[in-house]
Amino acid sequence: MAEAPPASPGGGGGSHESGEHSPRAGAGVREQDRFLPIANIIRIMKKALPANAKIAKDAKETMQECVSEFISFVTSE
Repeated sequence: MAEAPPASPGGGGGSHESGEHSPRAGAGVREQDRFLPIANIIRIMKKALPANAKIAKDAKETMQECVSEFISFVTSE
């Protein structure tokens, strides 16, 4: 009859997206749960590079996002 009020961020119902969460809803905890720990990503990246190589912060964050998204995609199939 009537739509539920948009009061609860990260709530269960009323999403028009198929199986995806809104980027704004529950961003704090859900972002941490969605991404792998950055320390683990950095450790793996350093293993593939020379000892004196430096890794940019943007590169670390991009790899964290890409790897996490890839794992999420593979495990959802």
